[in-house]
Amino acid sequence: MSGRRREGAPARKREEKLAASLDERIAASRPSLSPAEDRVATFLDQHREEAVFLSAVDIARQLETSDATVIRAVQSLGYSGLPALKSELQDALRTRATPTLRLGRSIEDLGDDPAVVLEHVLATEMQLLQDARETLRGADFAKALRLLGGAQRVVIQGLGPNAPLGEYFAARLRRMRRPAVAVGARGQALADALIDMRRGDAVIVLAYDRSSPEAELTLERARELRLPSILVTDTLGLALAGQFTVALSARRAGGGMFHLSALTIVVLDALLFGLAGQDRAAALAAAEELQELRARIDKRALGRVE
Repeated sequence: MSGRRREGAPARKREEKLAASLDERIAASRPSLSPAEDRVATFLDQHREEAVFLSAVDIARQLETSDATVIRAVQSLGYSGLPALKSELQDALRTRATPTLRLGRSIEDLGDDPAVVLEHVLATEMQLLQDARETLRGADFAKALRLLGGAQRVVIQGLGPNAPLGEYFAARLRRMRRPAVAVGARGQALADALIDMRRGDAVIVLAYDRSSPEAELTLERARELRLPSILVTDTLGLALAGQFTVALSARRAGGGMFHLSALTIVVLDALLFGLAGQDRAAALAAAEELQELRARIDKRALGRVE
C-alpha cells in the first residue's frame, strides 16, 4: 500500500501543476532548475508583459543563452511550450485593472511623489483583494476554521516580517481565551518550539515566495505528531503539496524588503472572525472581561498618580 501511495503522489503533483499559475510553477520547480533555466524563470516572472510579445530567440538574446534553454525552462515549469505560457500570461494580464498593478513593480518605477506611491499601494491592495476572491476557496477556508475550532492550542509560525503577524494573530486568539503561541525562531532555536508542539495543537505556517527550512520543519513536525496544519501562502501550495492539511492561497505584491502584507492580515482577521462566530457568546464574554481588566488597570494606575 505504501508503494501505491508513493506512485500516486507524483501523479497528483503533475495534475496540480497543470492547473497551477506561473507563480506556483516557478516556486515548485525552482529547486530542480539548472542555473540557466532559473534565469529564464526569473525573467518570465519579472517581465510578464514583455514576455507575451517575445519569442524564445528574443528571450535567449536578452539573457545571453540559447533558445533551447528557454524552451527547456518553459517545459520544466510544466508548460507544453512557450505558446502555452504566453497564452496564460495574456489571460492573466487581461484581468489586471491596469498594467501598473503588475506584481513586483520596482520602487524606482514609482518615483518619489507621495501621492503616486499612495495611489499605487491602495490600487495594488484593492486588486489583490479582488483576486483573492478567486484564489481563496470557501471550502478550504471552512476546513481551516474547523481545524482551528477543534484545537486545544494554535501554533503559528512565520519568519522575518511574518513573525509580527504571527504574534498579532496569537495575541488576538488569546484575547478570545483560545491558547495560542507564535513561533519566529530560526535555526537551532526552532528546536525549542518544535519540542513544545503537542497533541491537540493546530499549526499555521505563514510562508511566501520561497519556502524555508523552518517552515518545512514545522510542517514536518506537525505530520510526525499527526497535527492538522494550515499553510497561508501565495505560491507555495504546489511546492509544499502533501506537507499540510489545507492551504489558503492568495497573492501578495512586492519583493525583497517591500512586500505588502495587508492581504495576510485580511486572511488572519477572517479566521479570527470565523472563530468568534463559532461561539459568539464566549467571544463576547471574553471581550467584556478584557474591558473590565483594562478598567481595573486604569483605575490602579490613576490611584498611583494621585
